[in-house]
Amino acid sequence: MRNIPSNMLILALGQALTSTAISLLTLVSSLAGSYLAPLKSLSTLPVSATVIGAMLMIYPASIIMGKLGRKNGFMLKAAIGVVGGIAGYYALVQHSFYILIWGAFILGIFSSFGQYYRFAAIEVAKNEDDKHLALSIVTGAGVIGGILGPMLGGEFAQIIPNAPFAGAFIVLSVICVVLAISQCGLSSDLGKVEIAQHEKNDIVKLNQTFFLVSLICAIGFFVMTLVMNAAPLALHHSGFSLQDIALVLQIHFVLMYFPSFFNPLVIRHFGVDGLILLGIAAGIVAALFSFVPMQTQFLYMLELGLAGIAWNFIFNGGTLLLVNTYPAKLKTKAQGINSWIVYSANVCASFGSGVLITQYSWKLVNALGLLLLIIALYLILIKKIHQNTMFNPS
Repeated sequence: MRNIPSNMLILALGQALTSTAISLLTLVSSLAGSYLAPLKSLSTLPVSATVIGAMLMIYPASIIMGKLGRKNGFMLKAAIGVVGGIAGYYALVQHSFYILIWGAFILGIFSSFGQYYRFAAIEVAKNEDDKHLALSIVTGAGVIGGILGPMLGGEFAQIIPNAPFAGAFIVLSVICVVLAISQCGLSSDLGKVEIAQHEKNDIVKLNQTFFLVSLICAIGFFVMTLVMNAAPLALHHSGFSLQDIALVLQIHFVLMYFPSFFNPLVIRHFGVDGLILLGIAAGIVAALFSFVPMQTQFLYMLELGLAGIAWNFIFNGGTLLLVNTYPAKLKTKAQGINSWIVYSANVCASFGSGVLITQYSWKLVNALGLLLLIIALYLILIKKIHQNTMFNPS
């Protein structure tokens, strides 16, 4: 049995705790906003504040960890999460909608650091096979949070009298304390980059393949977010109960992370490009199922499950391709730019899905996803042509 480095296991635990906190926040944020908002139309403002906080911090987070290392960066992130959780708790106890927005914004900053566990996983690897194993174990650990976060949120949301959802934010802070403790064992030099290595206008040194792969990652994230955010409303409009909707989403969350454990096997047989192509194929099949006239709960489970697998294969495959597209001295800037591109796509999908599903239909949501996945296929072809031109000049 292969010996798994301690750094890899610590990162996996960090990913599991991070996804627990984020899935818990996803469950209670809009509900807490609805409870405190002076106008119902403002109920989702805390969610928007989280998105804005993450988007503003996604690039600086990479630079910070380049200077501090992954250990101190993830511990700083955990401390920020504790503050955000306490702010959310205080807002609900004091019935202050505006403090809740600030707390949600702080938790957005917290969540931005979570994008870098995938890169940290690859950094602990000694060779290409170890990279595949590390990424599969660390990202696969997210399945724990997908199950545990909503469970803890539902269990503790009402434990504070006269302050609904306040208990969930206290639990979130406790999770972040445990997260900080768990990351103490990481190597201090993991992920560090010497400040002198940074140069002005480094972005122009990133090659075409870097941006092609970043766009593929962004498409994978966009399609998943688009479908995931639209699904609850689509199911509701189809007459399904809250329990039915929850089951469909649980299947989606599990299949977003669980396939990571099979990534090394798929890569061994089909290569990294093959992993991405299988993800695109899963996404295309999911989109095509949405055109079946009678949408049953089973079909929704199939569509959301395949969408989760598609995201996993495309995003993990894209990450493995990405780390070979930039020199080591540009690591923090390249990873920051990639994360910013990906998260910008996530933001667009978050806001766009509501408009598409409320103004149009579930079929149109999936038609847009289908179009983008076809574009991803084209980008894979362009990448191959570009690489062949580089290594086999005529």
